[in-house]
Amino acid sequence: GKVVWIMESTTGWARIKELIGSKVQFVMANVLQMPLPPKAYRRKSDKIDTGRILREFLNGSLPRSYQPPAWWREVRRLVDSRQDLVERQTAVKNWIVHFLHHETWQKRDGLWTQKGMRYLRALKLSPSDRMVLDLKLLELDQLGERRQAMEGAMQKLHNQWPEAQWVDEVRGIGMVTAVSILAHIGPIDRFGTAEDLISYAGLAPGHRRSDQTAHNGRIGGGGTDSHLRYLLIESMQWVCQIPRYRPAFQRAAAKHGTNIARIIVARMLLRSIFKMLHAGVRFNQMPAA
Repeated sequence: GKVVWIMESTTGWARIKELIGSKVQFVMANVLQMPLPPKAYRRKSDKIDTGRILREFLNGSLPRSYQPPAWWREVRRLVDSRQDLVERQTAVKNWIVHFLHHETWQKRDGLWTQKGMRYLRALKLSPSDRMVLDLKLLELDQLGERRQAMEGAMQKLHNQWPEAQWVDEVRGIGMVTAVSILAHIGPIDRFGTAEDLISYAGLAPGHRRSDQTAHNGRIGGGGTDSHLRYLLIESMQWVCQIPRYRPAFQRAAAKHGTNIARIIVARMLLRSIFKMLHAGVRFNQMPAA
């Protein structure tokens, strides 16, 4: 028979798969979606974990992790690197605001405009604080240049990617968000239905049922792509105003509040994106007749 290589960790799986080639059957297990044993038997060791994975595989119920092709991995690294720069910029800005709030009486409005940056560089501080603040401002400038370079690469990718241009046509979703959403979704063929995509984005509510009683829990869960969910929720400020989604948003907001309504519209948007990518159709902002 053929040798089966089952890998639990996702670290370095691409190198290992390339190394073993077609000599063995490569399987990458998704341990987050494996059922937990009874509480009395939840001891953990490498031997016990290996036995559980092997039993699930022999029974045909071992959950598999998705293995994105090399091109998709490159696009996702580009998107995640740009997001890392944004987070580092935010951290530096928060440090500067924190410093001004606790150590000075200087105003903190409009700091990140050109006028505000000139104001920061002209502040009269002690030599030590002046040096630290100048280094923070220099770091902020360098992060901004790197971010522009990343976004320039994303723009080139967007120009050659028709699906990204389709998603970009949705009001409230720009070039960066469109490329980021598609990079985190990956090939749409790996999702059987739109509800599978909604679950992957962490927008499906948890469901508990006992006899005739059913409860909907929190959104999210194992395998959730939290960055994809963040991108969708952040775009809801404008997406909710699209004629296709506005009536549903207004009904949900009146009944459940704005936050729940945005989650509901985010699910509707994912269903539209799923149809766009599966059927190859453009987005229609008008409601169905």
